[in-house]
Amino acid sequence: MDHTPGRGVSRRVRRRARTGALLTLTIAGLALAPAVASADVCPTRVDPTDFTTEAQLRALNQVEQDFGPRPTASPSQHAFIDWLEGQMSAIPGVQTSSLPYTTDRWDSQPGTLEVGGQQIRLAGPVPFAASTGPGGVNAPLVYVPPGQSITAANSAGKIVIRDLPVTSLPNLFFYPPLFGFSMYDPGNTTNLLGTFDSEGLAQAGLDVDAAEAAGAKAVLSVSRLAYDQFAGSYAPYEGQPLGLPSAYLAADEGQQLKDAIAATPNVRATLTQESSSAPTATRTLLATLPGGNAKKIVVESHTDGMNGEWDNGPISMIAMARYLASLPIECRPETIQFAFVTGHLHQHLVSDLVRNGGAGQLAITLDQEYDQNKVKGVVVLEHMGARRYEAVDRPGKPGKRLQLTDQNEMYWIPVTESLKLRQLVVGEVERRDLRRTAVLKGLDVADLTRVPQICSFGGEGTPYNQHLLPTVSGVALPGGLFSPQFGLEAIDFDLMRRQTLAFTDIVTGMSRMTQAEVAGDVTFMRQQRANGAPTCAY
Repeated sequence: MDHTPGRGVSRRVRRRARTGALLTLTIAGLALAPAVASADVCPTRVDPTDFTTEAQLRALNQVEQDFGPRPTASPSQHAFIDWLEGQMSAIPGVQTSSLPYTTDRWDSQPGTLEVGGQQIRLAGPVPFAASTGPGGVNAPLVYVPPGQSITAANSAGKIVIRDLPVTSLPNLFFYPPLFGFSMYDPGNTTNLLGTFDSEGLAQAGLDVDAAEAAGAKAVLSVSRLAYDQFAGSYAPYEGQPLGLPSAYLAADEGQQLKDAIAATPNVRATLTQESSSAPTATRTLLATLPGGNAKKIVVESHTDGMNGEWDNGPISMIAMARYLASLPIECRPETIQFAFVTGHLHQHLVSDLVRNGGAGQLAITLDQEYDQNKVKGVVVLEHMGARRYEAVDRPGKPGKRLQLTDQNEMYWIPVTESLKLRQLVVGEVERRDLRRTAVLKGLDVADLTRVPQICSFGGEGTPYNQHLLPTVSGVALPGGLFSPQFGLEAIDFDLMRRQTLAFTDIVTGMSRMTQAEVAGDVTFMRQQRANGAPTCAY
């Protein structure tokens, strides 16, 4: 398998470089001058023929998929990080190092649920839920429907059944003047009156908190999806222990429980779901490609996830690094540091008081280094090439099924408050024809009293934005993201390659911009913060 990313600089550029190298003989010594690369022979954008092919991207992504689910600090995540280190270390000029952490890795055993003498299939535990112990929890079942709060009156002493909500956001939010700065959708494929819908697995953790306060014994959260698409889904992933046992049910099994309650009110159930936690090492891998000066642009993605799409940003980073390393150092004005971050699936990686996992820890360091003129900006890659799934009815059955469409999922690229930086991103999105891509100001409501005014970038880019670092952060939210039941069929590798080309051009474009152009209003916001202005909660 050829993992060589492309063939280096284009033949045209190499010919020009050789021509420039054949300088005239000096009058005094008639000695041939050494070859000197100059900016006028450096490519301003990536020639696709010099870049990792679609087939090579697929092969690399298959390796990631084959590692299986990779919760934070799991053996599979360790193996994936080791493999990434081998790939990056093999690139000429790249230097690797690590940021080590120790965290309480959470593990669980397969659980069981028995209702009226019948075994009901569980779709998996809610991450970080409390253990039932080997004897399980036996209590009456109660269904608390959407719109009704979990209270002591309806839930004390019971096992609570809750439907996961579906959250909807109007598509217009992704257009100017709301969240959007620019939308590239030349085919007008987005229904402006429609909504972006997703199942809210984060609610499972909130329901456990409410049930614990109400004196309940356990919580069962029901997905709208069938078992073969939902089993093993991993969220929420705060990394903080939940106060009650809790497990997921797919749509059919959830309906079985609701039917059992309807037939026999207060029917009893026994949930057995054992789990444990133990201090375990994990690490963020750094791979640094030196440039013409030590100031760096950081390219980041995370290494923990449930499938080959969550997250395949590291695969794009391998391709980017191989291409950039093939250029002469004169064509790399800035150092590029690739950060393969841990702790995305364990957001409270180092403390219950600090969120954002390994990305948040790296952002703290980069925030300090920015004031020392060591950092130019951050580029984050997540969920590359995501294909769009549509939730469709299951005739005669409860819930929905995710069905592939012929579209890619809407791709969001929040960019910090810099007109020049946003214009650079818009230009590369259009040049690489990245349809259904929204360049955004952010992904929450602006608060004019704080800096930055918008805190959320919807993913790994959030802590860098919150720490007032110039940030470009690509992310999508496809329907099967949290489930290990989805694989490479969820990825459009032609799109992934074009996205990777665009982000490579964004990185090289940033390296040619001045710091003031990249930073834009970030410079003023950092001054405001230094003068005591409120900022985002980390």
